[in-house]
Amino acid sequence: MSRTIRVGWLAIGWLAAALGGCDETRFVGVKKQVDVFTQTGEAVVDLFTQGGVSKVDTFVQNGFHQVDAFVQRAAAKVDILWVVDNSPSMAQEQTNLGNNFTRFIAYIDQSMIDYHIGVISTDMDDPAHQGKLLGNPKVIVRGPDAANQFRQNIQVGITGGGHEMGLYAATQALSEPLLSTANAGFLRPDASLAIVFVSDENDKSMGLVGYYTRFFALLKGPGNERNVMIAALVGDAPTAQRPDGGCSGANGVAEYGERYLSLVQALGGTSDSICAADFGPTLDQLGITVAGLSHKFILSKIPDASTVKVFVKPCARAGAANVPAWCNPNAPDFVEVPQDSGVPGQPNWRLKAEEPAVYFDGDYVPPPEAEVHVEYGNVDRTFRLSARGDPTTLKVTVDDDAAGPNPAVEKQVGTDYLYDSNQNAVVFNGTYVPPLGSVIEASYSDLMRSFVLSRAVKNPETLMVEVDFKDGQGFKAVIRDDAGGWMYDSRGNAVLFQGSFVPPVGADIRVSYSNLDTFFVLTYPPDVSTIQVDLDPDGAGPQAALRVPKWDEGQGIPGWLYYPPETSPPLSNALSFEKTTVPAQGAVITVTYVPGQGT
Repeated sequence: MSRTIRVGWLAIGWLAAALGGCDETRFVGVKKQVDVFTQTGEAVVDLFTQGGVSKVDTFVQNGFHQVDAFVQRAAAKVDILWVVDNSPSMAQEQTNLGNNFTRFIAYIDQSMIDYHIGVISTDMDDPAHQGKLLGNPKVIVRGPDAANQFRQNIQVGITGGGHEMGLYAATQALSEPLLSTANAGFLRPDASLAIVFVSDENDKSMGLVGYYTRFFALLKGPGNERNVMIAALVGDAPTAQRPDGGCSGANGVAEYGERYLSLVQALGGTSDSICAADFGPTLDQLGITVAGLSHKFILSKIPDASTVKVFVKPCARAGAANVPAWCNPNAPDFVEVPQDSGVPGQPNWRLKAEEPAVYFDGDYVPPPEAEVHVEYGNVDRTFRLSARGDPTTLKVTVDDDAAGPNPAVEKQVGTDYLYDSNQNAVVFNGTYVPPLGSVIEASYSDLMRSFVLSRAVKNPETLMVEVDFKDGQGFKAVIRDDAGGWMYDSRGNAVLFQGSFVPPVGADIRVSYSNLDTFFVLTYPPDVSTIQVDLDPDGAGPQAALRVPKWDEGQGIPGWLYYPPETSPPLSNALSFEKTTVPAQGAVITVTYVPGQGT
């Protein structure tokens, strides 16, 4: 607090000249107020030394054993529309589809999915086609004869012209008036939709692919785009060996199916080459996709590949076709899925440790609602410290055989391990990992993070924190930042280092702050134009007083600033030194003014 002396009124007179030729002397009295203040505040500097205490954390490498549990997705409804090219070059492809359809239908049957299957051609010239469902029955449903019905319906003929319009035919098949007439009963509002295009020619439908992309994406309503799946068996995209795209095989030659592949890419579908000699593997994957079965299971930790085991319950639905020899669908408990399927290059499952995930991308996929357990283990790489210490003092040793401290070997930071400040942990991130049973010791200094100040801080904005790292460069300022610097705790009246930075062991910490008064409340509201401020810096007497100017922002002149009575306390009717140097402890401030309304 400043000490205030109210000097009171001064009568200042002067002699006015005689007016109107008369010898008359007139004194005009002007009352001025003099307020005298003494600066009793102080500038404070607190010094601390970072001591810290020695810590040793001991860990035993026990590794971990993990079981990740999953449930295969349940059955649903799906309407599957096959759009098949009926040009003369498609005879062999239609036969290939029919012969391998059992592989496609096996996954759908196993999933117990409620399906509708319909077939149309790419022919928009023949009135018997033009998007109309073909065959008898037109809509194939679950049943023992579904595969035979599809083999018949897929033979759409080879009498079509060379103007294949698969995209346009599909839009017509899924629009009125056909949905209420020739194709009635196929499309269900509560079912997902899968469309499979099969052609050895590019699509020649009118309009841009973008139109068809929007049509199919919105067919199930906004927000339900994921309920529409697109697949294509068409000519290959361009490669370095075949820059124009297309392909050739035992079934003949196919041109680049550019528009079909663009649609697949836009809607995130699946595609394969129509030139494949055997459509079996393609129909396997297509069956999995259409059935909605998950074939990828993401693990929660990185496994040791040699420890991974996969178990399924049940491994197949009772009565399902193509049950593998290792699987007993009636087993009451989990059945282990062997990685080796017996077919070279086609394992039952494979591990991608970098993701990490287990993939079922061979002939076997867990059936709907099956429980899938992936069991694995690995050594620990991360060891969290019990306290946040000084990283420069960290020392890590490992006793590989846990025989005792003598054979323990010190590990090198950067080569064998690193310190992760986010986790406050020692991480073995390279080729070396402490083996099972080994003992890891991490010794370091546990640092002080809170430094209580000697005085209550009156002006927190004046706080400045500096650290001398004992590197010969003296004190350096530290930023005020909760995450990477310091913060002020007003309740505890302390400077805290709660983030990633803490002064190291042996460092000196200097905290300076001002408790000097920055404003002085006047006795009366003044006429601001009459304010005169004089400063005696050391309080030695008026002969040493200095005139303090008024703050002028435009001219860049530092000085005093006046706050009128309507300002909120404590600045109401106060003179402030916030725009200039604050008077030092013991300084005397004299404010002379004419009382007025204040402007």
